[in-house]
Amino acid sequence: MAVSAAAPFGTAALWLTGLERGVMLAGLALALGGLAGRGLARQYKGERPGPLPTPWAVRGSLLGLVACAALLVTALAGPGLAAELARPPAAGLRSGGTAEIAAIELILFALAAAAARLRRTGLATLMLCGVIIAEGIRAHPEGIVPVGGAALSYCHMAPALLWAGLLAYALRTAVAWRADPDAVKGIVRLYAIAAGWLFAIVLVTGIVSALVLVPLGSMLTTAYGLFLIAKAVLVGIAACLAVAGRRWLGRAYRPASGPALVTRLELAALAVVLAITGVLTVLTPPAKPISAASAPTAQVVAPR
Repeated sequence: MAVSAAAPFGTAALWLTGLERGVMLAGLALALGGLAGRGLARQYKGERPGPLPTPWAVRGSLLGLVACAALLVTALAGPGLAAELARPPAAGLRSGGTAEIAAIELILFALAAAAARLRRTGLATLMLCGVIIAEGIRAHPEGIVPVGGAALSYCHMAPALLWAGLLAYALRTAVAWRADPDAVKGIVRLYAIAAGWLFAIVLVTGIVSALVLVPLGSMLTTAYGLFLIAKAVLVGIAACLAVAGRRWLGRAYRPASGPALVTRLELAALAVVLAITGVLTVLTPPAKPISAASAPTAQVVAPR
């Protein structure tokens, strides 16, 4: 099978970098989604059985900071390999910009953690949005379609991260309020409405991204295409679990049972989606850049 990766598929650094990116995305989802989740939960009009949980903005930001620090160390330890894992590079980013982007994101996560600790949620949100901007500049679509690729990444990444982060916060709130069935259902219902819109955006932008990055003939013959299919399947499973969670809202509820199992499984599915996304960031997509300034895509063959 042909593998769309500039580095050998079995290279340890490829998987390590993918893991680091996946952890960074998880931290970003927890931090940004937690802040958005608390804002959404405040829209609940019923009687609250307790205070809303504190968003994990500090914890998520610190998790992202650690992941970015690891990315920076990995890139500096093997600059040549880091450049191979950043193909096609975005215009203007020397050697793919892996180390530079990781350093910028590390600073943004640090500022977000400090702002969240000081309860400056607006500033923390701004810094976390800065991480999304940096990721969009580094992401594959920007290397294929300059400017438009970054915009597409923003439109896909932000709702995907919010979907996962909002769910994590909704589950925490539902567990904290599990003694009150009406409050639990009210929080899950608010999340479900938001998740429906976010899923629609993720679906549309995901399809457009796939068309930009993977020619149809390469979907089943490249590692990038296969990982993209796996990601799409898991997103579909998460969506089905979300629908099942909404059906649960109309059923009998046992006090102290917390949110439905399908809703918890939805979060697990989204966590795996973030992990696969991390791996996709280090696989070179089979599509060729439209910009002549972009580096050519290298193809290697995976060992059988």
